[in-house]
Amino acid sequence: MSGLPFIRPLPSLLRVLILATLSVGVSLYSVEHPNLRQLGLNAAEPLLWLNGQLRDAWQVCSQYLQTQTTLRRENAALRQRLQVLEMENLALPVLRTENQQLLALLDSFPTAPGRVAVAQIEAQNLRSGSQQITINLGAAEGVYVGQPALAPGGVIGQVVTVSRNNARISLLSDLSSAIPAKPLGGNYPCLVEGRGDLHSLSVPFQPHATPLVPGTELVTSGLGGRFPPGLPLGVVKSVEHASNGPFARVLVRPSANLAALNTILLLWPQTRNASHS
Repeated sequence: MSGLPFIRPLPSLLRVLILATLSVGVSLYSVEHPNLRQLGLNAAEPLLWLNGQLRDAWQVCSQYLQTQTTLRRENAALRQRLQVLEMENLALPVLRTENQQLLALLDSFPTAPGRVAVAQIEAQNLRSGSQQITINLGAAEGVYVGQPALAPGGVIGQVVTVSRNNARISLLSDLSSAIPAKPLGGNYPCLVEGRGDLHSLSVPFQPHATPLVPGTELVTSGLGGRFPPGLPLGVVKSVEHASNGPFARVLVRPSANLAALNTILLLWPQTRNASHS
């Protein structure tokens, strides 16, 4: 056969003997030449220095990356908090205006109408027909069915269901709503009913000779005892006379903006307080 001759590897025992001989030789040489160890250390010193520099550089880079990650996380949290504060700051003028309007509403009465509590809206259902809102006060705070609910401008409705921590209010515009009313400064009795329209109420069963005219302010009459007299309900915006009908069609604009409610005021009338004392 042509080609390179076959070379057999050294036996394992022979390789061990060769390595042992070299080790002994290096040890004997180190004894006879004590500077050999120092020479080896001197030769390795640049490598050790370079290794230390690389280790320090890696630690610095690692700390920098961790710091950058922490800063990004903190920056994101601060941005989110800033957005919340900006939204709260935008809402402050609205809430301040509503509070001033509510205080003005209460101050308009010769005597205090009763105890009040401020509530916030948690949910609302404003679909046509059934128009109700849910607030964050309930039986634990003394809320009861039939309780008057106010907002900037006047009455918005009354409580219809109560749980421990929540209550549902039926708005004036709800089809099931009907509140005894009268013209401001007058004694003409009438009802203000809901039509399923947040911007329009009605006064049913009014004869063609009704004293109600556009611009007439309607307030609660106090009949039935649920609402104290004099709370604003709305203003008559139109009176239509149909020749073929027995009654006039009277439409009323709510005093409160039912489509943009934020702060709700629950009222405990003094008459109820007196009856329960």
